[in-house]
Amino acid sequence: MTFSIKPIALAISSSLVFSSLLSISAFANNTFDSTANLDEIEVITITHQRHHLGIENNESYAQGKTTEPDLASWLKSVPGANVNSNGPVTGIAQYRGLYGDRISTTLDGQAVIGAGPNAMDTPLSYSTPLIVESMTVYRGIAPVSAGINTLGGAIDVKMRKAEANNSEKLVINGDLQAGVRSNNEAQTLSSVVNLTKGDIAGLFYGNVQEGENMESGDGKIISPTDFAKRQFGTDLRYFGESSETGFSYHYTDTQDSGTPALPMDIEYIYSHRASLDGNFTWADWQADWLLGYTDADHGMTNFEKRLNNNPEKHRRNNATGITTNFNFSLGKSFTFGELEFGFDGYLAKHDSVITNPNNSMFAVVNFNDVKDDRFGLFAQWQQTFNNTKVQLGARLKRAELDAGQVATSMAMMIMPMGSAMMDNMNSAMPTMADLAIDLRDNFNNSDHSVNDTNIDIALSTETQLSKDLSLYIGVGLKNRAPSYQELYLWTPMESTGGLADGNTYVGNMDLNSETAYQADVGFTYQTEKVMITPHFFYQNIDDYIQGTPLGMLDMSAKMMAQMMAGDDNPLKFTNVDAKLYGADVNGYYTINDQIQLSAVVSYVRGERRDINDNLYRIAPLNGQLSANYFSENWSVNMVLVMAAAQKDISLTNQEQTSAGYGVMNVDAQYYVNNQLTLRFGVDNLLNKEYQNHLGGYNRVKGSDVTFMDRLPEEGTSAWAEMTYSF
Repeated sequence: MTFSIKPIALAISSSLVFSSLLSISAFANNTFDSTANLDEIEVITITHQRHHLGIENNESYAQGKTTEPDLASWLKSVPGANVNSNGPVTGIAQYRGLYGDRISTTLDGQAVIGAGPNAMDTPLSYSTPLIVESMTVYRGIAPVSAGINTLGGAIDVKMRKAEANNSEKLVINGDLQAGVRSNNEAQTLSSVVNLTKGDIAGLFYGNVQEGENMESGDGKIISPTDFAKRQFGTDLRYFGESSETGFSYHYTDTQDSGTPALPMDIEYIYSHRASLDGNFTWADWQADWLLGYTDADHGMTNFEKRLNNNPEKHRRNNATGITTNFNFSLGKSFTFGELEFGFDGYLAKHDSVITNPNNSMFAVVNFNDVKDDRFGLFAQWQQTFNNTKVQLGARLKRAELDAGQVATSMAMMIMPMGSAMMDNMNSAMPTMADLAIDLRDNFNNSDHSVNDTNIDIALSTETQLSKDLSLYIGVGLKNRAPSYQELYLWTPMESTGGLADGNTYVGNMDLNSETAYQADVGFTYQTEKVMITPHFFYQNIDDYIQGTPLGMLDMSAKMMAQMMAGDDNPLKFTNVDAKLYGADVNGYYTINDQIQLSAVVSYVRGERRDINDNLYRIAPLNGQLSANYFSENWSVNMVLVMAAAQKDISLTNQEQTSAGYGVMNVDAQYYVNNQLTLRFGVDNLLNKEYQNHLGGYNRVKGSDVTFMDRLPEEGTSAWAEMTYSF
């Protein structure tokens, strides 16, 4: 058992909590007559905009299109948030420079664990936009109740549920939506139907999306970026006097979809996700519970959608993932505040086998019988003192991982090393079989059991300093246990959770949990016409998990990487020290009832503290400036999307710099009546040729884009969508 909360961590966190509580007391005693309402602490809601028109709840800067194939793209309108895009349906959420497993991403509170070891099936890919009610992003220090891994923040997607109206007659309503996009000839067709009678309701939905390859601003075909995705599901619900019980089922079928920033493309993803959930009142306590199950089967290849003229190097990876997850919470209001207690977690199992369809003898057991079980207990208190709202929580969490024996047919191969390597060695060189046997046996003879026990603490305060000005202060101590890829990747490969840096990696079963010390300070100034909310953040991360060059003890892995993949810079997951700091701001200015100007600007810097280097895949200074026009039936938006050049790159990862850019988008919405809404627009209006720093490198040979150049973004694309409600 490993306790990752160190004495210094406990001392620092206790000091932060104590000093913050002193500040709270000072603010609490400084009262004044104010009608300001302190709502939830630092929560941003992204709406789906089925029928949202006008300025509503200050959410005009955070909106998403319902015809987009990837929910992750919605995050680009949120301060501090961004997307690591490896393909049109493979977006990895990034928040303030952290991404992947460091961010808790849930669907209705259910943790969705992808089957693929390279994050082609990200959590947000398991939902379709039309059935999303909203997406919540916790700004600043995420509360401990938001999930098990909140070191990098938390995102929760609220799905549309079956709704009852207590009518004794059968009532049917729903939405029908269709959309098209010109650049890649994308099409979408979706429908949601809600049936209800009395206290029983059922929701049924279907969604079909597909598109061809995108074209860049200078006419290059970005191949493969075509996609095909189908999703179907239902939600059945019973409403009692003081309780609610529901059953949900969701099926995802992603077929033949490109991921040009990765070494393989999606052949298929079949996923069945089911859950039982509900709530009830017990002795004045409000209880919420969920029991979920996901079974996903994922196939990927390096030859079906991209050029590969060497049949001996054709590869197919079949990965499966089975997850059982659960959560239960109790909450009640007392005179001293609101209390919430909870227990949650998941049990996940992963397998991955790589084969060659042209050679029945070839097989590499990449991950075998990997068990990744995580549990958490949390307690959270919230109270309002005069003009200050306080939220304090602590979470005890446990990670238990194990893995089975691995195997490879390469252990039977007899193939001498290339002459280039032989020239660098003075002794007889091992064969491919020797290296494979060494790596396999070293792994199989090791103890695969890894257990970590960690503690998270989060304190957030929001104080109304005056009628128009409020102050947010947040501090936190957050931990993350290593992922199964970081622990058990036994032979050099790119199964790295979507890092997409072009390097092969090996795992490290001696990794410690990451420990982050976080601080966030923000102000909100809001009047009837103006709102601006700047935030400044800083965090030190001890034992940050990062790839570092292989040493002499990993010579077999280094030689294997050079021979198999031509990789002269193989990396090993290692604990290092890091820090991230920066600022983000959002706001608007209302000129009159029809015109509003809004902006979102984000900046983050990620650095190593142990050496002079930067962290990998950090978004540059970026933002959006919008001019919005509203009338009774119309809204028109002009948006300038901008990013600065990124020169603060990771030398360890051999990261490439990127240039800055500015892109103009225009869209409009026409509210025909209560049933029909039309939306249309043009993205990249001036057909700008540009590259997003988070877009990855081209891993596809023989395409219009040079191999290993940064992938370009889509050129001009007109789009239109229609929603009919009945």
